[in-house]
Amino acid sequence: MSGRGSRAIAGLAVIGCGVAVGPLDTAVNIAFPAIVGDFQLPLEMIQWIIICYVLTYSSLTLVAGKLGDRYGRRRIFKIGLVASCIGLAACSLAPTYAALLPARVAQGLGTALAIACGPALATSLYPESQRSRVVGYYAAMFAAAGALGPIIGGALADAFGWQAVFWFRIPLACFVLALVWLLPSDRHNPDSEKPFDFLGAFLLVVMLAGLAVALSLARWSRTTEAICVALLVFVTLIVFVRVERTAADPVLRIDAFRNLRFCILNFLNVIVCGATFTPLLFTPFFLTQHAGFDAAAGGLALAMGACGTTIAAALAGQLIERVSGGVVAIVGASLAACGLGLVGQVQVDGTLVEVILTLAIAGIGLGFVQTAYLDGVTGLLPEKDRGVAGGLTMVTRTIGVVAAASLLTLLFSQVETAALSGGLASADAFLKGYSMVFSVAATAAVFGAVLALLLYRPK
Repeated sequence: MSGRGSRAIAGLAVIGCGVAVGPLDTAVNIAFPAIVGDFQLPLEMIQWIIICYVLTYSSLTLVAGKLGDRYGRRRIFKIGLVASCIGLAACSLAPTYAALLPARVAQGLGTALAIACGPALATSLYPESQRSRVVGYYAAMFAAAGALGPIIGGALADAFGWQAVFWFRIPLACFVLALVWLLPSDRHNPDSEKPFDFLGAFLLVVMLAGLAVALSLARWSRTTEAICVALLVFVTLIVFVRVERTAADPVLRIDAFRNLRFCILNFLNVIVCGATFTPLLFTPFFLTQHAGFDAAAGGLALAMGACGTTIAAALAGQLIERVSGGVVAIVGASLAACGLGLVGQVQVDGTLVEVILTLAIAGIGLGFVQTAYLDGVTGLLPEKDRGVAGGLTMVTRTIGVVAAASLLTLLFSQVETAALSGGLASADAFLKGYSMVFSVAATAAVFGAVLALLLYRPK
């Protein structure tokens, strides 16, 4: 192996470790019961721990990607890792629930800056002809971090308390900062001499944040407020489109959305990522409070879904080179639907193996879809906008996550409340709501498979 090849592999590993600070946040999910108990919170308050973090990085990731394209992806990547360390330290030291939420916002800022530049840095290490394979490896590393999160989080939460699910990532970020010199040097971008699109960036953040807020208000059945915020989002979208069409160097090139394939890819990623987030949202409570497993066993089960995603993502890049991204997306969405439907049917007396197998099937489906999406988006956007492509990857994923966190918890709460009113015991009411949300998630993934059919193009 040549020295250049060895350095590319080392650089890809450094990028994988750096962006892992974000997906390792799955460690927090397995600690939800402990956080709820420590702060004496009702179950539904968990969504704000998710939303504060997700809302921040989803609304800022596209802007972060644009900053990387203009001013240097390695530079923005480093700043993101430093900000992540600060945010994670604040989370682990939070004395109250009220202090934890702004710390999650700080953590989300660091995640946005680091992750947005990940795909662009990874693809810059290799020739364009190897893009599909590289994005597959990148997606696999991203998913592997998500797989390790619940395992590490479950063990650390049992041994040191929920605070450990935050602080264990600080040494990893510091390690990457020490090796960041292995990444491609930042090159001068002529667009950086043009005025920065501050208005477009502001409108984009307002629009994405408003969307998340509207979904959260719907969760609390505050319909009037949700509609008002949704109207604000719509008006902001119209103004944003007009601003971007006249900006010298727009944050997001609106012309890309004239491509139907580009639009379908983004919508597909929203749907499948949202649907497959359902196990991380509800299954920890099913496993630890109803099925009788401890946090470590629950973390292991959840990790198997991400393991499936890791393996599938690594294979998907090579499959795309041989068949097409459309075929991979169709197979992925179909497997996700199958797996989610089966997860919701596992009984409280079921074995851990049953839970693992069903979660793995859903995870494999997600791995195929995410790689097909990342390959498609990076291929459809110009190479100079690869940071924006990385931002879109996270934005579409996290819009799906926020929608799932808000709408599915609303559905679960309504079904559980109706069951309790009908005379069911609390455990049976939980299981009824649990089964319902997984049925809805599986149906959404089926719709994703139908959308993926529109992407099919034989090689």
